[in-house]
Amino acid sequence: MAKYTFDENGDTFNFFVLTTLTIILVPATYLAIFKRTVVAVRKHSCSCDACKRKASRAAPRKSSGSGKKAIAILLGWVLFGFVAYQAYITPTPEVNRWNPFDILGIADSASPKQIKSAYRSLSKIWHPDKVKANVREEADSKMAEINKAYETLTDDETRENWEKYGHPDGSRSSMTMSIALPPWLVEAHNNFWVLSAYGIVCGLMLPYFIGKWWYRSGNFTKDRIRTKTMGVFFKKLKETSNPKEIVEILSLAEEFKVDIVSRPSDEAALEKLAVQVGTALESRNGEKFEYTKKTNSPASLKVLTLLYAHTLNVPVENKDLAQDQTDITAMTLRLINGMTLITTGRQWLSVSLSLMDMSQILVQGLYFHDSPLQQLPFVNADAIKALKGKSQIKSINRFMDMDREDRVALLKGNLTDDQIDQVAVVGKQYPGLKILKAFFKVAGDNIITPGSLCTFILKVGAVSPGEVIEDEKPAKNDADALFEGEADSEEDEDGMVKPKKESTATAPPVHAPYFPGDKKPFWWIVLGDHTNNRIVVSPTKVTDITSSPKTIRIQFQSPPRPGEYTFNLFIKSDSILGSDVVQEMHLKVLDASELPPEPEIDDDISEPDEDSIAGQMALLKEQGLAAAAIGGGTKNAPPNPKGKGKAKAAETDSETDSDSD
Repeated sequence: MAKYTFDENGDTFNFFVLTTLTIILVPATYLAIFKRTVVAVRKHSCSCDACKRKASRAAPRKSSGSGKKAIAILLGWVLFGFVAYQAYITPTPEVNRWNPFDILGIADSASPKQIKSAYRSLSKIWHPDKVKANVREEADSKMAEINKAYETLTDDETRENWEKYGHPDGSRSSMTMSIALPPWLVEAHNNFWVLSAYGIVCGLMLPYFIGKWWYRSGNFTKDRIRTKTMGVFFKKLKETSNPKEIVEILSLAEEFKVDIVSRPSDEAALEKLAVQVGTALESRNGEKFEYTKKTNSPASLKVLTLLYAHTLNVPVENKDLAQDQTDITAMTLRLINGMTLITTGRQWLSVSLSLMDMSQILVQGLYFHDSPLQQLPFVNADAIKALKGKSQIKSINRFMDMDREDRVALLKGNLTDDQIDQVAVVGKQYPGLKILKAFFKVAGDNIITPGSLCTFILKVGAVSPGEVIEDEKPAKNDADALFEGEADSEEDEDGMVKPKKESTATAPPVHAPYFPGDKKPFWWIVLGDHTNNRIVVSPTKVTDITSSPKTIRIQFQSPPRPGEYTFNLFIKSDSILGSDVVQEMHLKVLDASELPPEPEIDDDISEPDEDSIAGQMALLKEQGLAAAAIGGGTKNAPPNPKGKGKAKAAETDSETDSDSD
């Protein structure tokens, strides 16, 4: 029998609240700490002058939601500590089990004589006839318990029931269950407050948070870009959009109108900055900085001015605008990825490559068509002009592959010895890519036929200047091995093949002194056709290209007609200029009739030898003796002599059938 009561002392309610808070707070706290740890690990240790200046600049603003979340987690732990203290000081209620020895006031080892003596003594005290009238009701109840206890200890059957079930009548002991709610929640005079709190939580807060989640799910993509922004990009982007037009389209994003604050003091500061940007742009290549009809809103004007200032390295003196520039730059990188999804989905090759180039210049803080050497500290546009007459080297890797004396000779007239040393240190932080293998393959065939499921296999590694990619030696039958994954295996001491342990190394953050925050790189792998300006295979993002070679497999459907097709393989970084790889790829598609003939499969099953058990069983089956052996219809069937043919067996069968009839 169970009795339900409310939690009078608050012990179960406290533990209920602690359990609920633990389920909510532990994951939330872990995620908050984990994200901060990741950011701390990715911090760059470069000590060049540009990175030192970056450390002094303001970081991108955190969203207000993250601050509110941190406050909520802190308050949650405060509440957890308070409830834990209440649970600690609240005494745990004792569970009283019905015990006849305790009722009679004797030890559990008492003898029958002691039990009887105790019963008589208590009867003299609590018998209803021997007490006063005002305590007679209490005496009746007390005496009933004494009689029950005495009977339990003196009657063998009753005592056995008590020892087994905890109750003398053979039923289980009654159990009291407490509902983990304090009684004040159900008391009549608190109904108004309890119902009000219930209405606020379930009638207001719950619909608010559900509506907020629904609004965000409907107004944002999975990449955290507003759907209205993606609509603008989808409408404005064209197959012929050039880089300047792309920047203008970027400035129309809804994020800049909603998330970037517009202040009355910005107008004068932006006008001054626009003049400086125009001067820098005109001195660089004679271009003019001007707004168009597309960008006539205040938010678009601010975005354009600050983005051009970022790529031209024009300093922003106004602190508010400098903070806005940091936020816009970090936000624009995500928007470029959203644009890339649209252009690659439409299979536009040239504009997709332009967007990837724009991501590079945005991270490195350079302008369109700037030399990759300008990613190095102190190597500015003037230094590049001076270098053009001395050398044709245009990439950092080739520059760093030069002898130190040759590098010093090139830079000596423009940089000091200390600056040249910084250039050498920073130059080693820009890895280049090396393709080890790149080919097409169809599973199970030596040729590629029209419409077949083709796999593009790419083995690539990233190498810093002066380093060598690990495992550059080609494997035996490496094309088939790479396709089957055997190149990623090795033999153990017993000669057994086992999977090779994958390297846990990840690409370090790139050297980007003008980009706010740390930037972990990734690479786009694109198969395209430059002649038709079309993407053949949708781009694949890879984030872990290191000095350990990585094998990448991309599946696509081969062309529908036989012929020899020429594609272009693009491996483009999203963060580093001059590290891109372009390689011509040839895909030969042959008619299905040129497939080698399939080997014939022998379906004939040889007859078993008659001396074997299988042969004897087959012989018995032919003669019908097998049926007779299990009670079936043959009698006196003559044995088939060894070496007789099937005709004799047929005669025996017919004779047997006639006999059976």
